[in-house]
Order: sequence, then structure tokens, then C-alpha cells
Amino acid sequence: MMKKRFLGMMVALFIILSILSSGINFVMSDQSKPKSFLQKVGTFSNFKKLVDEAQKKNPYMGSGENIMYESAPDFVIKDENKEGSESFYSQTNVQVMGVDEADIAKTDGQYIYIAKPYPKIKDNGIVIVKAYPPEEMKVLSKIKLSDEFYPEEFYVDGRYLVVICEKEKIVDREPVIQKNNFPDIDTKKIKVYVPYQLLIETYCIVYDISDKSNPKEIRRVSISGRYLTSRKIGTSLYIVTEKQFPYRIYANKSYSEQDFKPYFSDSITGDSKKIYISFDRIKYIPDFINYGITVIGSFDIESEDEICVECVLGGGDIVYCSQENLYLCSEVIKKVYWPEKWEDNTRPWYSYVRKTMISRFELSKGKINLEAASVISGKVLNQFSMDEQDGYFRIATTGERLYFLEKNYDYFNAVYVLDKNLRVVGKIDNIAKGERIYSARFIGKRLYLVTFKELDPFFVIDLEDPHNPKVLGYFKIPGYSTYLHPYDENHIIGFGRDAEDLDERYAIPLGLKIAMFNVEDVENPKELFKVIIGGKGTYSELLNNHKALLFDKTKNIFAFPVEVYDKKGHNFTGAFVYSIDLKEGFVLRGKISHEIDDGYCEKIDRLLYIGDVLYSVSNSMIKASSLESFKEIARLRLD
Repeated sequence: MMKKRFLGMMVALFIILSILSSGINFVMSDQSKPKSFLQKVGTFSNFKKLVDEAQKKNPYMGSGENIMYESAPDFVIKDENKEGSESFYSQTNVQVMGVDEADIAKTDGQYIYIAKPYPKIKDNGIVIVKAYPPEEMKVLSKIKLSDEFYPEEFYVDGRYLVVICEKEKIVDREPVIQKNNFPDIDTKKIKVYVPYQLLIETYCIVYDISDKSNPKEIRRVSISGRYLTSRKIGTSLYIVTEKQFPYRIYANKSYSEQDFKPYFSDSITGDSKKIYISFDRIKYIPDFINYGITVIGSFDIESEDEICVECVLGGGDIVYCSQENLYLCSEVIKKVYWPEKWEDNTRPWYSYVRKTMISRFELSKGKINLEAASVISGKVLNQFSMDEQDGYFRIATTGERLYFLEKNYDYFNAVYVLDKNLRVVGKIDNIAKGERIYSARFIGKRLYLVTFKELDPFFVIDLEDPHNPKVLGYFKIPGYSTYLHPYDENHIIGFGRDAEDLDERYAIPLGLKIAMFNVEDVENPKELFKVIIGGKGTYSELLNNHKALLFDKTKNIFAFPVEVYDKKGHNFTGAFVYSIDLKEGFVLRGKISHEIDDGYCEKIDRLLYIGDVLYSVSNSMIKASSLESFKEIARLRLD
């Protein structure tokens, strides 16, 4: 009896220790705060072990066995004015009010700032244009960056301009064909492909623009890795990068431990020396497959405190940010074994199922701290699949359910509601079986969700009770929406594609589709009206970047860049401007194009307004047009 009792105690202890060592939130039965979050990498040897394990099971590398995998489309906003208010100038279309997002063109109501994102060209950097009044439009100043910098995006406010750019350096050039291995080959007569490793760093350069004609650099921060995304809340900047490395350099013994450590530098200390982050400060995601290191840096522009940095191995690249928290989503892979009895007593066959690790970082005056982490099923599409309200975090995912008898997968979609400790308190996990999420938008206590396979189901989901989310209603129409934008309390605008249904198995994407959804009757939502632009091949950046949309309800306009193709081929390059009449539908108000000297029409990147003037921005030109008639007022060449 004593032996059995002792054995039982040992088994219980083993289970508890296994949970604790998993690195995921461990919650006591009294629902207290989780006792642990993510474990630390600790040592370089453990780092190599973790990366080796990730590389072996990474399905993207083709190293996993018996994997069935299909990626969700990389489609990816809300900066609407309060009801009844009117702004003199437009702002970047962002997801969360009060949380700014960087862009390539912005205005402060008098000046327009434009990023020239191409390295090693004339005027690579930021152009400051005195834009209002349009008749006096001129280039006021230019911030010239060195040729090795690639300006990605920037922020601007009354005093500061923060330019985010990448710096690339080629290292590790080695010829594929080496003379000692192939002595009979004359390398002078053949072309040898020379692979190389890119060392990528992200820089935040802060300028004082009190004098717009003479911007002055006041701070320079660098973080190792490629730029992923950023947010700005007041004067606090939060920037996310990813330090990547090919697996082959991990296996190359000529590389040192320091080559794998992320680092940062900050000129505020008076010394721009690189500070390397040791492995005992780097946390890791259990069961990760992306063996890059995600670095989250944060600092207050007006503070003299050094940048604060958090690092996560396998940390992922999808971010949602509220005014209080930043959420980082990482893809993890769980191995699932088939029952042995279905394999005729042969070795167990296994497969991999995707899950998502969510890490919550608390934000406070330029500081960032990891507070919770948890795992849910499925894969997140983009930032709009997430939201935070009243202390709850809501997220929509597309998952794969393994059917052992059929030996295959089936898609399913789920919505989870989690508390501040990232414990699931409510969920719906069987939405639109066999389809995947193409767009999502949380608005207040509702979620609007679009899934797609051959038709476009539009779902209205109630989240008023966090513990009991439920589908209120849905309907199906041809095509799909990749971005949803709120119009008012009862109407949602969907931007996406029309599609031709073929035998209810798949569909062919056609022209650009804009649809107005009426959700006044939540149990019976409907498509109120729509417009189809062009045919197959028609494209707008708005399909995968919400910042390309200019929307203002008080002015009754929305505009976006577009390239139109019809059956005869290319038809138009420029921008479309619409107004909305809930009875008449979408009304095309005008088209804007940028004709260069030789008659070539350049692609428009962004649209902004100041007062009653619409400004369209392309790489070589900024054009001012009347918001009433859309006739050209003035134009300014930027090259």
C-alpha cells in the first residue's frame, strides 16, 4: 500500500514539474496570477540545442515528416473621427485610437512629410514639403540619409520626426565552387554564384523639427534585426525587429557565440557602442519553429533613459498593440501521433498541428515588461484578428483539425476570449468548417469575420458576455473581403475581391470588390450594395495594407490607390475617390493620376487631405486637387 501511495505521489509530482517546466502560464486553482511565463534560454549550448530541435521539425524547411500544410493569405485600421467631429487634416489610418502607426507619408496640417525609401538614389531619406496653401507648395527641406540606409517608415508630431530605417551589410561571401574540391574547373570561364549573409540592423533616428527648414538629429537608436513593426503612444516609441540567421551559420564552427546575440545601441548615453544581450536575458517560446529572435525595444523620445529591450527566441512577427499592452503572436508546432491500432501495428505515424503562443507585454512610459503567455489553437491572420477591451483580449484564429480515420486535416475557425493573465474564459471553436479567415474586425462588443473557400461567409459574433461568445448571424456572397472598415454602428465596408465559384470546390479571384454590409439586424446581416472595379489582375495596396486607405465620414469620402486591368489589359494607374449614399450606394467622385513628363502614369502611394484640398503622393510627385471638383490645383516634383 505504501509503495502504491509513494508511486502515486511521484507520478503527481512528475506531472506538476512537467507543467512548470513547459514555460507556459501555470495557474493555481485559486485563479491567482500565473507563477511563470516564458523560460530563459540561459546558455549558448542550450540555445544551439533549441535551434537544432526547431530546425528538425520546421515544416517550412521540408524537414517535418507527413506534414499537410497550407498557409493563410498574407492579407492584412482605424483612425476615424469621433461622431460629429471634423478634423482639418487627415491622419494615418490606424487600428486603435491613440496608438499611432508609422507610415511613408504623413501631414500635420501645413506640411507633408514623405519617405523616399530607395537606397543609393538622390534624396534618399525624408522630404518635407510646405503643402498648405497648395498654390505655394514647395520643398522646404530634405533629410539625406547615407546610401546604406533604407528608410522604411516614420512618425511625426509637433516637434519630433522619428525615421525608422534598415541598414544592410553583406558578410560571409563564399563561392559555391571551391578550387580544392573541383580542381578541373576553370573558375575564370564560368559564373560562380556567391551566396552571402545579410547583416540587418534597424535604426530609429530622432530629429528635432522645430525649425522645419533645418531638422537636427538629436538621438540615434539601433536594434539588431530586420524591422517588423512599431507603435507610438504619446512620446513613447515601441519597435519590433527580428534577428534572423541561416541554419548553416549555426552549424559553422567559425562563428562565435556573439554572432547570435541580439544587440542595441543608444546615443542618449553618449556612446553608440553596441550592447550585446546575453542568453540568460533571452526567453524562448516552447515548441517554436521560427528560430529568429524577436526584439522589442521601447523608449521615451523626451526621456534621457536608455532604450529598454526584451528578447524572445521564436517570438513571431504578428503584433497587436493597445494603449496599455503589446501582444506578440508566435507560431508553434505540436506533434500529434496517430493511434497505433490504425497503422496495423507498425511504428506510430505522426503529424504536426499549428498553434499560437500569445505573449503579453505591459507598456508604461517607454518601458516594456513581459506579464503573461499562453497557447491557443490555430494561426492568426494579422493584427486585426486581435483586440483588447475591458481587460479582455479577444483573438480569432484558423486551425487544423486532424481526422484520424480519413488521415487528413480540415480547417476550422475559432474565437477566444482571454483574461489579463491570458487564460481562456470563453470561446467558439467550430466556425465555417473547411474555410479560412480572410479578414476580421473587432468593433466594441462585436466581431465581424469573413471566411472563404468558394463563397464569402460574413459572420456577426457577439462578445458582450466574455464567457459566452456566440454567432448572432451570417450570410454568404460571392468573393471575399480582406479588410473590413467601420462606417457607422450598423454598417461595415468590406474591401476585397470578387470571385467566380467553380463547382463549389474553389473560386477564381476577379476584380476589386467594395461592399457595404448592413448589420442592423444582427441575425440577418446582408450586403446592401457593392461595386466591382476592373477584372482579373486589378490590384490595390489596400488589400494588404490598411494605411493605404483615406477615409473620412464627415467629409463623406474614401480614397485609395489602384491599378485597374480589364479584358484588354492595363486600364488605369492612380487613385479612386468615392462618397457613400446609403440609398444610392458607392458614388465615384473622381480619379486621380500622376502623369510624368513622358506620359507615363506613376503609381500613387498615399492620399491625404488638408482642409478642402486632396493631396496624392507618389515617388516623384505630390499633386494637390480640389476635394469638391477633383480638379488639379498644383503639382510638385520631388526628384
